[in-house]
Amino acid sequence: PRPPVAFLDPRAASSIANPAEMSAVAASLVVSVRAAPARSGAAKISQTRATRVVRAIPPTGRGASVVPNAASSDTGTAIEQLQFLTPNEAKAVRDEFGTPTYVYDLNRLEEQASKALNFPNAFGLTVRYAMKASPNAAILKVFRKKGLNIDASSGYEVYRAVKAGFEYENISLSTQEFPSFFAALVEKGLKINACSLSQLEQFGKAFPGKEIGLRFNPGLGSGGTGKTNVGGPSSSFGIWHELLPEAKALCEKYELNVVRIHTHIGSGSDPAVWTKTSGMSLTLCKEFPSVKTLNLGGGYKVGRMAYEKSTDLQIVGAPVKELFEQYKKDTGTELHLEIEPGTFLLANSCSIVSTVQDKVTTGTDGGHTFLKLDAGMTEVLRPSLYAAQHPLVAVSAKGTSPTTTEKYVVVGHCCESGDLMTPGPDDAESIAERTMGALEIGDILVVEGAGAYCAGMSSKNYNSFPEAPEVMKGKDGVMHLIRKRQNLEQILENEIELRDDAC
Repeated sequence: PRPPVAFLDPRAASSIANPAEMSAVAASLVVSVRAAPARSGAAKISQTRATRVVRAIPPTGRGASVVPNAASSDTGTAIEQLQFLTPNEAKAVRDEFGTPTYVYDLNRLEEQASKALNFPNAFGLTVRYAMKASPNAAILKVFRKKGLNIDASSGYEVYRAVKAGFEYENISLSTQEFPSFFAALVEKGLKINACSLSQLEQFGKAFPGKEIGLRFNPGLGSGGTGKTNVGGPSSSFGIWHELLPEAKALCEKYELNVVRIHTHIGSGSDPAVWTKTSGMSLTLCKEFPSVKTLNLGGGYKVGRMAYEKSTDLQIVGAPVKELFEQYKKDTGTELHLEIEPGTFLLANSCSIVSTVQDKVTTGTDGGHTFLKLDAGMTEVLRPSLYAAQHPLVAVSAKGTSPTTTEKYVVVGHCCESGDLMTPGPDDAESIAERTMGALEIGDILVVEGAGAYCAGMSSKNYNSFPEAPEVMKGKDGVMHLIRKRQNLEQILENEIELRDDAC
């Protein structure tokens, strides 16, 4: 394993008496010091002598704040709480299914779906689940029964959705990699949004005179990090808006009937950005009089931590509805609205139940106490990938809440210094301590906010760890297994032995 190496900056050694002092000297206290040899997997660290992590909360509309640990809000140090499991239920999950295990909550999935279906609209709404967020067939079934359609990001996701019961005509494909078998999908009723000029040309050659959707990059993006921003000049998603003449020329060449315009700018929560993007998208619609549907994508941010903002669909949608009504006055066309939520539906609808399998310390002078889980980047990659923050909740091995608290750095089980569950804010290369219930080896730690882009975006099988099982908590509280734990034989089943005479 490549252990993290860090050095304490002397400037951070001053004592801090209260939050006001913290705000006043935040710049000198929030420090990041790189260790010399990059090959050692060195991490950066932000710390005070009292081993209290001091870090700035990302701007949330209330102004930047400084807090003593990742679990805190900007006004206190509240310990994170379980979202839908009880401590005893977390223990019961471990007893029945082992750890780590994903647990989804059916009630929350349905509640979020209902909120999405209530998105303000002027002339009709289709909600498409962005299934890349978590593609388990049970989740697809829940949303299908709620009346949602599907946004697929690959041809394989299309087949997966069909296998889960969706009709081809209720699936829309917007993809970075145009599948070689797209023609077979279209012939069965799949809707396609061309995301580049080359995709548009391929479609036109195969289906001249057919209906098509066009995904444009409107030149504006939004996202919690650069890795969740899919609009603007630094994003490859969609046809760049200045290439509109070329797109129109290809549509004329193949006599394509453009019936949908699609835009998606990323995972942001600013209503002003969404309103501006909607206006830009409607301008694109005017270039194609045959357009009947405008798809504004998804990316509705959900706050997992207490201090993070969430998108209010009613606030975001109200001005969009007004723009659609104005569009009808200007053009006489009643545009149908489509949205594609993923994170909004899933984020806080799943927890990962894990076990503390080791506990180590690196001393008292600038050191830390590390909790090592039997989960990590093999189950939730987001903290390692872009410093995403997840609530971490302590549960004793007996299924109760601890009565005392401690500060820990929480890491995963992979032989990788980047397998970190408590990165610093906006910096996947730094570590931060969390205050939580005191834990010992054998106790339980629940990772909250693990519904979207966790099971579906894990680095499974790294270090040959098997894929974790998934469980659905039903309305009656019963835990239903919806994916079995993988075994070693399944990991190896596609490997072919190299002949002795070949090496």
